[in-house]
Amino acid sequence: MASLRAHLAASVDGFIADRDGSVAWLAPYRSLSEGAEAFLAGIGTLVMGRATYEANRAGGGWPYGGRRCLVVTSRTIDTAPDGVEPWLGDLAMLAEELREAPGGDVWVVGGGKAIRAFLDLGAIDYLDLFVVPLLLGGGRPLFLPSEIGTRLSLLTSTAYPDGIVRLSYRAG
Repeated sequence: MASLRAHLAASVDGFIADRDGSVAWLAPYRSLSEGAEAFLAGIGTLVMGRATYEANRAGGGWPYGGRRCLVVTSRTIDTAPDGVEPWLGDLAMLAEELREAPGGDVWVVGGGKAIRAFLDLGAIDYLDLFVVPLLLGGGRPLFLPSEIGTRLSLLTSTAYPDGIVRLSYRAG
């Protein structure tokens, strides 16, 4: 059975992108890439919201070739890379389907709206949060407001020389 994982970085003041939607502010932090290959090796499917998909496609390339990617959206996707397909249905049904899919775990890439929706369903099993030592002062929030709380149990914490702290939680 596959686990659903959220694995993302946020500024100390809780933003995953700046006011323009850019994540370029993450570039100087090399520790964010530590363990990325090992993490991706265990991932068979990616799930992301439409804005995250569009941000990944903005440069013209596609960083996740060779993996299935479902884009949670309300409209079709024209000229998608191989392996990318829209998901226009119910998220609870998607989470159930993904747990049974072969090929590794599922990375709920983001953004904040998609991750919040899966958290509200109780579908996220693990949350890895990389806290970046920067105050952005505004931007796209890590988590959107919700009426539903989620209990997290800390599994590990790791401090890196560049000031990033990785917090790994079991959700639920």
